[in-house]
Amino acid sequence: MNLDDARSTNRQTALGLVARAFRNAVDRVPDEDAQAALSELIPVGHERAEFVWRFAALIVLSSSIAAVGLLADSAAVVIGAMLVAPLMTPILAAAGATVKADNRELVISLMIIALGTLLAIAVGYAVSAIASDAVRGTADLPGEVKARTFPGLLDLGIAVTAGAAAGYILPRRSATSAAPGVGIAVALVPPLATVGITFELGARSESGNALLLYLTNLSAIIFTASIMLVLAGFRPRQRVSRRALLLRVTVTLSAVIAVAIPLTLHTRSTVEDSRLRGAVADAVAEWDSAARVIELVVDAVDGEARVDLLVAGPNDPREVWTLAQRIRDDFGGPVELNMQYEQDLRFRLTAR
Repeated sequence: MNLDDARSTNRQTALGLVARAFRNAVDRVPDEDAQAALSELIPVGHERAEFVWRFAALIVLSSSIAAVGLLADSAAVVIGAMLVAPLMTPILAAAGATVKADNRELVISLMIIALGTLLAIAVGYAVSAIASDAVRGTADLPGEVKARTFPGLLDLGIAVTAGAAAGYILPRRSATSAAPGVGIAVALVPPLATVGITFELGARSESGNALLLYLTNLSAIIFTASIMLVLAGFRPRQRVSRRALLLRVTVTLSAVIAVAIPLTLHTRSTVEDSRLRGAVADAVAEWDSAARVIELVVDAVDGEARVDLLVAGPNDPREVWTLAQRIRDDFGGPVELNMQYEQDLRFRLTAR
């Protein structure tokens, strides 16, 4: 056998393995334990009302913990809220109803998700109103709140992988010990509490961004969890229902693509701002090596930049226009510079 024949055989073998794995996934049928794990997510009958009340109570408690942790700028408290939050249950139930093409269960799951969403936002608003002295405006927003008001593509990547992990764990009871890690990895209640906090403060833009983060997590988890459940053998057996499954998966994929567009724009803006900050720092060092940047606010949009800069140093200020030119050259676009310079003054006195 020559080298070309060997390569052809290897390709056929690799393709054969992939095709065989795909056929096995298509023909796979989940066992009774796996099916029970999916059907038990949301109880039926009179137990459903008790489930909804318990779900609502946990949402109120978890969003209260999250709101307090966000305002206190405590990452540990926010993580605790993620562990208490029960939103993952109806979200996975929605994924299960999607792959089974069960319209009734899908609607019920989405209604429970909507209830939890509204409750978490309302609690965040109430906690912010009660703790009005802690944060008086957007300028005082703690870092934990700000971290959830500017989502990017990395957040989408986290949601996609966390949803896949949740979909893998769900029908495998032996892997349920990993479920708390999924709850921590993907934030659901903290962004909703952030929506309420920022809305109460009148920060509409930040509220919209936090809501976008939540919708990103929601759509990505449902989509990737649905895919993992399909690979685990969960799917309708009737051909008509299979077409319905394809339609529902397509809708969830469309939702993921829809949120990916603003996330891409946010990511580009973050990269541009970071590049501009680096250009300002380098330019100030070249302009006056003894000068220190005290405060810096940048905004880069469509290749144009605005820089608000506070600098302090021991020397008399040099020509500011030379600094603006250096920033422009490093950034590669027009720059509007608003700069304040504070000169260090030193006195040596002797009192006798």
